[in-house]
Amino acid sequence: MKRRSSRHDDGKDPQVHSRAFMGLVAEKPWADVTMTAVAERAGIKLSTLRKAYDGRMAILADFNRGIDAGVFDGTDPELADESALDRLFDVLTRRLDALEPQRPALQALVRAARRDPVLVAELNSLALTSLRWMLIAAGIKAEGVRGLALTQALVVAYFKVLRVWFKDEDPGKVRTMAALDRGLKRGADAMKRISRAEGWLAPFKRAFKERARKPRARADEEPDAAVGA
Repeated sequence: MKRRSSRHDDGKDPQVHSRAFMGLVAEKPWADVTMTAVAERAGIKLSTLRKAYDGRMAILADFNRGIDAGVFDGTDPELADESALDRLFDVLTRRLDALEPQRPALQALVRAARRDPVLVAELNSLALTSLRWMLIAAGIKAEGVRGLALTQALVVAYFKVLRVWFKDEDPGKVRTMAALDRGLKRGADAMKRISRAEGWLAPFKRAFKERARKPRARADEEPDAAVGA
């Protein structure tokens, strides 16, 4: 009987777990992608898998981290002088290229999410983390409330692009690139409108804060004229 690789036995290679997991996602209904099935596919003990992960979404998060890191490593320094929109387009294009081998698994995940609101929320949370890093990789600030709004808008646009990408069999992904370009431009226009609104509201916000800082006059400090005869 052939002995399993020690690399599988020690459970220290996250790529083994990710490949096993994504392979199962592409082949089986989501409900059947259990931790036991992942351990069997990866060739490790269930106890070893448990030491590394809390559950399926933790494995998917690990997969995302690997994709994110690959995108960072492929950053072209010559794009530093390009517009923020062009840099983000390049980052997301490279992300889609990195995801290409797992397109069937991702398509199955999105399909399963249509019938599972909990999975929708979990996928959205993972996407928020990864796409915030994509914004950072493109040199775009993603902190604070505005950063969260920007990231969530990007997540929505990204999932719309994925729906096109799933069906795009052209080697150059022309339809996908067009959908990505449209989505990013719409997002940029929306953020410009938000920025203009923030600028218009800024004086009112400052006035409100200044008023809130002023202590209210106590009743016994009010002018005598204010007291009824």
